[in-house]
Amino acid sequence: MLPIPTRSAFAAFVGCVAVLAIGIGTQCLEVVVLANATLVGLATALAVTMPLGRRVRNQRLEFAWWLGHGDPTAAGGVVVPGVPFAVRCYIRHRGPAPLLLTNLTPIAPGGARSLEDEPDVLVLNPQARTEFAFKLVAPAVGRVVLHGLAVTLRGPLGLFEVPLYFPNPLAIKVLPRAAAMMRGHARGTAGVPVERSSTLLRRRGGGTELHELRDLLPGDPFKSIAWKASARMGKLLVREVEREVQELRWILLDVSGTMRGGALGSRKLDFAIEAAAIEARRALSIGDRVGLITIDGRILDFVGPKDGTTQMIKVYDALLGATEVVDEDLTDVDDDELVGIVGRYLRNQDGVDFASRARPSGWDVAAMVVHVRRSLEGDPEPEEVVASTPASRVLRRFCRARGIPLPYRPDPRDGSKAPGLAAALRRAVGRSKDPCSIIVVTDFDGVGDWAALVSAARLIRARGHLVSVVVPDAQAFAPDPRSPLERNLHRVYGLGEKRRLREARSQLGRLGVPVVAAGPQDRPAVALARAGRLPRVA
Repeated sequence: MLPIPTRSAFAAFVGCVAVLAIGIGTQCLEVVVLANATLVGLATALAVTMPLGRRVRNQRLEFAWWLGHGDPTAAGGVVVPGVPFAVRCYIRHRGPAPLLLTNLTPIAPGGARSLEDEPDVLVLNPQARTEFAFKLVAPAVGRVVLHGLAVTLRGPLGLFEVPLYFPNPLAIKVLPRAAAMMRGHARGTAGVPVERSSTLLRRRGGGTELHELRDLLPGDPFKSIAWKASARMGKLLVREVEREVQELRWILLDVSGTMRGGALGSRKLDFAIEAAAIEARRALSIGDRVGLITIDGRILDFVGPKDGTTQMIKVYDALLGATEVVDEDLTDVDDDELVGIVGRYLRNQDGVDFASRARPSGWDVAAMVVHVRRSLEGDPEPEEVVASTPASRVLRRFCRARGIPLPYRPDPRDGSKAPGLAAALRRAVGRSKDPCSIIVVTDFDGVGDWAALVSAARLIRARGHLVSVVVPDAQAFAPDPRSPLERNLHRVYGLGEKRRLREARSQLGRLGVPVVAAGPQDRPAVALARAGRLPRVA
């Protein structure tokens, strides 16, 4: 790659041309000679800088980076949205002369950005390893992939620079804030592992903790009579105790395109992910079992109910997986666009160009698939990717593994949201008759026919299960309008949201399913607690 002139070189060149024009105009030989000598100096600096990039590559600069732990500004060693985290780096220089690197820029698509205190100039001493660090911040839950480091190599006199790129992918998981706020491990439960609708159940005649002594009622077993207390009081008393049992909680999360509008970190999906993580962490911390289902017209991920610390890891993985969906039916990218995205990435990242004029698509897809499949051999086998062809399936797997974002389909498929939510409700309860608690987080945007959803909710309530719904208020999550047209659209959109919320409360409220609206100003834990405290109509 040709060297790039710096501002100093550009200013020197413009000055030389101006001086040369003045010298020619005034017929002053000394001025003309001075201008020509300066131009020759610029040309010499360019000639000396041109082989610099090739010489440095032959010296094999070694670059590596890793996530820095123990940073006092980080959230207890956990990367969470909005909190800076450190990425430690080093470059090993095996050459005989020092090098000056400028404009150090980590390539991190997907919203992660560098802070202002990143290094601008780095001096590489010969035969030494130079360490430095970046401060990055992620706006939302997901996976940040740092693809490489872009730098410029300063030439002699600082007149020209050679751009260099160190490709070295580094994947960093950005967990929900609950991972930093609630660092306690899920405790083991001494309760009985049965699916009930409350953590403490009142049992007569046996248990672990005395609740009260009361008068004997018809139907009470004789073994529950407290004989010593009855003798003291002169009447028959019954010992009533409480025994801790394990509750089953389900979290159903709508991750469709209507939940993804807006800036990263302020979307309805970001609020929903934080709410799901908080609820799962809270339930696991008291020994309950938790299950998670993500839905977009169909069930995308299913985490079976379990307890313990390892279950929280599975929940985090499912929540992160909802942010990097690459399935063909859920993304707004066809096969030709997918090939172009992967082809340009491989050309810039791996230095392999699969462009072909002889092919109708402009790319050698067969060779590209072979290269991609070879690069995926060391990665663990992910979940199956929905695609129409084997080649598209491999390329979409590659996009997910390398953190290449594919635009999500903005609108749900026609009439698929309500059946998808209904299928998730039925999948959660299965054939179990023991009551459990279900929390659904959805915006109901795109629910045209309520019949399937109402039918599933009626069946679940008839079995004694408790269902609560938290609805992120789309108008509250939308950015503030800045023009009269935006204000009008904002007002109209808000009226539609209110109408949708009223319809949801009308359809589900009669079944004893509370529907609670929440905005970005509401803490997810408070919204969930408010939904759980509302009375449920029998």
